[in-house]
Amino acid sequence: MSGWAYAIAGGKGGVGKTTTVANLATALSAAGYEVVGVDVDLGMANLGPVVGVEPDDAETIHDVLSGETGISAATYETDRGFSVIPGTQGLDKYAGADPSRLKYAVGPLKEEYDVVLLDTSAGLSHEVMVPLGLADKTVLVTTPDVVAIRDAAKTGELTTRVGGTVEGVMVNRAREDEETQQLIDELGDEVLASIPEDSAITMKHVVARTGSPAAKAFSDLAATIVGVDELQETESEYASATASSESSEGGEDVDDAVIEAEDADEDTTDAAGSGPVTTAAYDEARAGSDSFFTEEREEEKRASALGRLRRIFD
Repeated sequence: MSGWAYAIAGGKGGVGKTTTVANLATALSAAGYEVVGVDVDLGMANLGPVVGVEPDDAETIHDVLSGETGISAATYETDRGFSVIPGTQGLDKYAGADPSRLKYAVGPLKEEYDVVLLDTSAGLSHEVMVPLGLADKTVLVTTPDVVAIRDAAKTGELTTRVGGTVEGVMVNRAREDEETQQLIDELGDEVLASIPEDSAITMKHVVARTGSPAAKAFSDLAATIVGVDELQETESEYASATASSESSEGGEDVDDAVIEAEDADEDTTDAAGSGPVTTAAYDEARAGSDSFFTEEREEEKRASALGRLRRIFD
């Protein structure tokens, strides 16, 4: 058995890399695939808590990368049917972890699992370069916002420089607006999936509700990366529209496909999950600076970022 390793990357923090890993793992495991998610965001490890695994003082990926334990000792099962290798928030453990040792873990994991999902960190560093080079393919995650697009482009460029392969782009928190459509039109077939905004996906609830548009979109993305037309769910319902449990009218209760994480802090979005929290002072300052020339510069920045992202695939 030899599986595939996918790096889920994006450059900018808060675009939804960890959320993507959790949902892809859920979708694939529901279809019978053996899946493991590995938290290689060594500085801000959140994958474990968002999928309900907090090993406390037990072994984590940091112990593996420091040479103190083997990969199997740091692997845990989730209640969604997939495995996870979490990290820790401890600074001492972070200092001792050597990202280059990840190469000794990915190979054995590919022999044991169908799909290995590497949850990468933000920014451009050695910690990011290693999984981008080790993965069979990289999925770039971006939102429609210009900063996220620009950083996704830089991550894609880094991937090619270290010998990796960019599979395509996932547009997260896709909106029904001109900016989102412009991004999708510019990239064309390089868009692997467009994940709609979903107010139920928050810092505490990262897995989409069963049968929701977001769950279906994540399921389609999962099918694309494993090379099938559609996932056939065998273990449990995730993308199925016939699921019996849905969220309540008030939106307070979510079904058992939603996993809570009290301390997850990757997605710095507002209560509606629609973007960064703004303040009255910020809005007032922004309103006062609006002008034709400001809008023109923003359009130029956006065109530049889109062109840079597009060139990765040319």
